Amino acid sequence: MAAPRLKLTSLRTAIPFKLVVTFSDGSWGTFNAAPMLAERGEGTEPLRDRGYFAKVDLVNGKPIWPNYFDISPLWLQEEMNKRGELQRPRPARRTGQTGGP
Repeated sequence: MAAPRLKLTSLRTAIPFKLVVTFSDGSWGTFNAAPMLAERGEGTEPLRDRGYFAKVDLVNGKPIWPNYFDISPLWLQEEMNKRGELQRPRPARRTGQTGGP
């Protein structure tokens, strides 16, 4: 059986050029997109405008802008992890053992 594909379950923007995201595996964080936008590229050029950056939408579990520029959730999670921007859910605490006599 294939592992479930990683998706975003929530997305919102924050100023300046940040994405606040939650992933389907329960991890979350705030991605600073400024370094990505500093790289020259046809797809990222419009995103340098704050108003346009805020037009991001969540489509099929990934962020996408009106110019069809999108970000892979897996790449986003790996990048956030490298930068220390990713938070992982804490494991559930065991509250005692139940067992037989």
